[in-house]
Amino acid sequence: MKLTNFHSIAEHIQPEVLALTGRKPSINTLVVAIKRFSDGLEEIKTPEAVRILEDSRISLSSGITDVTIKARRPEFPRLIKDLTEAAGELSEFPNILPLASSIKVLLPSEEFAIIKPKLGHLGRVSSQPGMARLSLFLSPKAEKVPGIASFVTELLYRNGINIVDAFLGDGDVIVVLEERDGHRAYEVLQREIHQSR
Repeated sequence: MKLTNFHSIAEHIQPEVLALTGRKPSINTLVVAIKRFSDGLEEIKTPEAVRILEDSRISLSSGITDVTIKARRPEFPRLIKDLTEAAGELSEFPNILPLASSIKVLLPSEEFAIIKPKLGHLGRVSSQPGMARLSLFLSPKAEKVPGIASFVTELLYRNGINIVDAFLGDGDVIVVLEERDGHRAYEVLQREIHQSR
């Protein structure tokens, strides 16, 4: 149970209510409305934040290059086909993520060196080496929680971790960070997962 002085809140919002409605409400009327609203909030069931990541798994890969290929949307099918063919030579298939005006490719830096010569014809290609890829594989229960991506990004933000990119899929969240933040981000999420149990 939380204690709140409804009269103080009513006095504080009375000018705003007057501006919105054109009528000056009494403090008692506002107190009753605030009390009803407050009572209604107790009925809303939200999942416990600490338990959201229960049964989730996490992996961290360092030495990642974040590649951005700028292109027009109609070019995407050809570019993705070319990227898929080039990726056939790699030891692991990269993350290929089509966005609104570009395609992101996340792969180990040594693998990028293998396919970089084949990317020249794909358009404007830029790369950011020295990244880390944090993959969070959500439990089926967590997948259904609204705002799970916001929860993860807020958790990392509160711990001083800068997110370069984040991608939400069906059952997983991929976060791209600078390599120096990778280990700390892993520890923060791992701690949250263990507290969920």
